[in-house]
Amino acid sequence: MGLSSTQARMLTLTARQHACEYNAQRIEAEKLQLANESDKVYNEYLARLDTVKLQYKYIDDDGARLYADATFAALAEQKYLFLVGDKVCNKLGTPGTTDPDTVLGQLKLQKDIDITVEDSYTLLSSLVTEGLVVLMEISPDAEAGYSYKKDGGEWKLYYRDLGDENDELVKDVNGNPVGIPTTDKLGDNSEIYKMFKNTSIATCTNIQEIQDEKELKKAEAQYEADMNRINAKDARYDTELSQLETERNAIKTELETLMNVAKDNVDRTFKIFV
Repeated sequence: MGLSSTQARMLTLTARQHACEYNAQRIEAEKLQLANESDKVYNEYLARLDTVKLQYKYIDDDGARLYADATFAALAEQKYLFLVGDKVCNKLGTPGTTDPDTVLGQLKLQKDIDITVEDSYTLLSSLVTEGLVVLMEISPDAEAGYSYKKDGGEWKLYYRDLGDENDELVKDVNGNPVGIPTTDKLGDNSEIYKMFKNTSIATCTNIQEIQDEKELKKAEAQYEADMNRINAKDARYDTELSQLETERNAIKTELETLMNVAKDNVDRTFKIFV
């Protein structure tokens, strides 16, 4: 091989060697980013392990005490109210609505929270736990004097002085029946104030907070899927790095050979001048 061809080959190999080293550095940076992504996935998984849900106690037809997942609608049926800001809510509208007569609507109006979710117990537990929604239950002191039941699709307050069959509708100062309208503030309606009290998950004996096994399984499945994807990509990076290292070593060996060839050519060509 002549000097010119040897030099050209060495330049080509040197360029290729630099390209291998650059690609190896790029892949190492991507592996570092992959490690950060793995940490993020793990931390998200740990956070989801703490996911809880609310359940309410009810009595079935056989008299047994059972628990069911609590939703806004279910708790309203159990005669609970929800306090959002200073507004009392007793019914749930469609997800994403801005109707002020709904719990979610009140959250949007008063808390400026963009909520477009379904009526789920996970949402309810989160809102109550974060203090965005205050749970209200019938006060034991008021149960004897009031009845809270549906009338024409709306929950209303009744006096029970006349007996269940002749309950008298509670009326406001203007003589209008009180149906727990959401426009009323808790402190402005004495009947609501006497009928219900603020409660919490810790003190309410009819509501419990437990780990959400369904969300836990979803979190585990998501974690495994994410880690499998990350591990597969990491293995591919390792393969590419191994291939680049093999190529780099081959180039290094060939460059050393060419340098020896070039040296021999120089020695032979210029030996006459020595």
